[in-house]
Amino acid sequence: MSKEVVKRLAKVGLLVVMTMIATVATKAQSLEYKLTANIPFDFTVGEKKLSAGEYSVRRAQQLAGDLVLEISSVAGHSSITRLTFPVTTRDAEEKGKLVFNRYGNEYFLSEIWPAGGLTGRELPKSRPERELRQKINDGGIASMKEPKTERVTVLVNQR
Repeated sequence: MSKEVVKRLAKVGLLVVMTMIATVATKAQSLEYKLTANIPFDFTVGEKKLSAGEYSVRRAQQLAGDLVLEISSVAGHSSITRLTFPVTTRDAEEKGKLVFNRYGNEYFLSEIWPAGGLTGRELPKSRPERELRQKINDGGIASMKEPKTERVTVLVNQR
């Protein structure tokens, strides 16, 4: 009987250790910690245009996970909250990054990746981005000869 109790305690202990390791790894790959970046161009998030400058990205509600994120200027001038969806990669990036879709001189925040993460967050395309992309594809914007999107990456600091 005592051998059985010891075996069960060992299994429970192993389970606790594995859970702790998984929790630490998940926290490092999530957006539990605030990201900051100096964005050198004006950009759009959702329906809102934001000026170039230093921005932070963090969970809108700390205990709710990475589903809803808040993007706000460090100076406190502007802030927006957006719903996001998970995206994955096979190779984790050493540094966190923000990925923008660029159409001519228009930039739209597209993805957010924490340092070391295999899972990032994707923002749904906003109406202004979809409309601009459609105009380009229809040939309605003569100054843009190529309808393809350029992806622009800005590295972030994780705090």
